[in-house]
Amino acid sequence: MATFILLLLMSIFSTFIHAIPTSTSQGISRRSVTVDLPRNPAYAPNGPRQYSRALKKWGVAVPGDVDDVTNSFRGGETGDVNAASIMGDREYLSRVGFGTPFQYLNVDLDTGSADVWVYSSETKVEEPREDIFVVEKSSTAKLLNGTTWMITYADSSYAWGHAFHDSIDIGGIPLHNAVVQSAVAVSHSLSADKDIDGIFGMAYKLHSQVIPKQPTVLETLQAHLDKPLFTADLKYRSDEGAYTFGYIDSDRHIDEIKYTALLPNSTFWEFNLTGVHVAGQNIWYLQNWRVIADTGTTFMLLSPDVVDMYYSSVPTSRQDRSLGGVWHFPCNTTLPDFELGLANGWVATVPGKYINYTVFEDMPGQCMGALQPFYSEDFGILGDIFLKAVYAVFDVAGGRIGFAHKDLDL
Repeated sequence: MATFILLLLMSIFSTFIHAIPTSTSQGISRRSVTVDLPRNPAYAPNGPRQYSRALKKWGVAVPGDVDDVTNSFRGGETGDVNAASIMGDREYLSRVGFGTPFQYLNVDLDTGSADVWVYSSETKVEEPREDIFVVEKSSTAKLLNGTTWMITYADSSYAWGHAFHDSIDIGGIPLHNAVVQSAVAVSHSLSADKDIDGIFGMAYKLHSQVIPKQPTVLETLQAHLDKPLFTADLKYRSDEGAYTFGYIDSDRHIDEIKYTALLPNSTFWEFNLTGVHVAGQNIWYLQNWRVIADTGTTFMLLSPDVVDMYYSSVPTSRQDRSLGGVWHFPCNTTLPDFELGLANGWVATVPGKYINYTVFEDMPGQCMGALQPFYSEDFGILGDIFLKAVYAVFDVAGGRIGFAHKDLDL
């Protein structure tokens, strides 16, 4: 559709592309795979810009001045994909192969979108990109005549192009005859991010943007897995995170996985929070809040009243109206942990350390919070800041999402 840092730039594009015509599952060997996720610790992300992109990805107006500032397998029971170095926790990128022979690109595995979309030899951009999918070098690329795809975002950024049948290699699992979306034109606001080569959408049941409709990669992939699920274990400022496909890695969580059903008719990984709590306070705030687990978004974006409640416990914090209501605080502030509860009784704890996101470029000594208001009455977003704090299981066949606690870098 990706992932906290959504590379929001990339994920900003609710991304699209993916896909794969599904063939019969008979005679398909089943496998499991691990995809490694790296990080470049030298990068300091631009907080306001990431926040703006997060809002735009989900079609929510940006307040004030925020907007300014793969059907057979190669062999082996498991596989892994090395990830390219990325710019801090702005996003998590994984190496995925496209075409025959495989051409490996750094893509954002994005649970908030449903397409597999890449920069290619067809893409017309002002400045050449280092890594692209060269369609002409793939012996299996077949243009899908009569198909089109186009994505336009709330900020008027856009991408459009052609769709091909071709092969995808994700962690050693080749998916043949998949639908790969090749960009022809991309707005400058998207192409300016040179780190990301494409988006690999993993939304629950969201359709891709290809017309006529095509199967998504997730629909095809699940038939090849030992178990029709994948997991996300993102890490705070570490290269040790991973996505796994087809199995649950017991070494990556420390207690029982607790599942909660997705909301009826949801196309995203959408479920209800039932309570929130600031560590050190005696009060739990109980209510149902619809939220989406999105690896392609950097922040936790929740209703303004919840965000106000959290920062009311941080005396040094302030909401800057000149920046569209963004919350910030002195960088040496010790933030309280933030707890989020589910109806099944499970509680996630997001360390205050994680919520201290990045320093403001124009305000030395002031840092921006990774918990920010989301001006939508319908739902909130639990992006990478939340997902770094948990072990997440995306159960495709079961229509549910599971969480467990894990060792955190504190």
